[in-house]
Amino acid sequence: MSFHIYSANEQGVGAFDGGKFVEQRAISFPGEKTAVDRVGPLFYWAWGKASDVSEIGMHPHKAFEIVTYVIDGLVEHRDSLGSLETVTNGGAQVIQAGSGVYHSEAFRRAGSEAMQIWFEPHLSETVKKPAAYHQYEHELFPVSQTAGVTVKKVIGGGAPIQLDTDVRMYDWEIEPGAAFSYDLELGRRTAFLVIRGEGVGNVGGRGQGQVQGQGQELDQEQERKTLSHKDFVVAQAVGEGEALHLVADSEQGLRIIAIDVPEDPGYALYRK
Repeated sequence: MSFHIYSANEQGVGAFDGGKFVEQRAISFPGEKTAVDRVGPLFYWAWGKASDVSEIGMHPHKAFEIVTYVIDGLVEHRDSLGSLETVTNGGAQVIQAGSGVYHSEAFRRAGSEAMQIWFEPHLSETVKKPAAYHQYEHELFPVSQTAGVTVKKVIGGGAPIQLDTDVRMYDWEIEPGAAFSYDLELGRRTAFLVIRGEGVGNVGGRGQGQVQGQGQELDQEQERKTLSHKDFVVAQAVGEGEALHLVADSEQGLRIIAIDVPEDPGYALYRK
């Protein structure tokens, strides 16, 4: 079984605007404390919350594909392309930085909660493209519900966000006591953050489909591991026919943001 859990204490931290916006960084920038250096082309992953109205001033980006996913609140984006947009609960802002762009972010409501995630495409190719900005409201994303589990596709598959980087991203909500399985592919890794609740998880043989019913058990052949709020997990299949299995706590449920990427995207990755 390849299922590694990193607590909040093992992850990095960051703060902006005098500490009004504080981040937990599962994957940090080079030289900073981090749970892991990267997961394939998943280069950086920060999850932050604003205690007050706050702003991150204009700063440059180049080549990377940067996704801001809003969990709650109101997030404003301004950039050198002339964009001035706001997005709210469940929406996303996407910068394909290309040859270069400047942008700023503002959290216009106290309590705003969002993730900023950097994906690394083939940098020597994307740096030749003009920068672009796109915005997506929650209603544009496909959502399915089965047996106490809500699956929202954010990137890849039938989701509206399609990047140059090979990425699949999901927002999973598992009701108290419900179970969920996600099929793993050899050569890919699935990283996720527990943003709400508690539960247990493991990697084991595939069940009868992706979503398991209320109260079903995890694969008994594999050790169960406790999942707590703020945990960061990296899971990977080590053999054919394996899946990620999750069961939510009987009282709290689970909400998880998950990203599935290739271990080797087929091009050289930036050396962090």
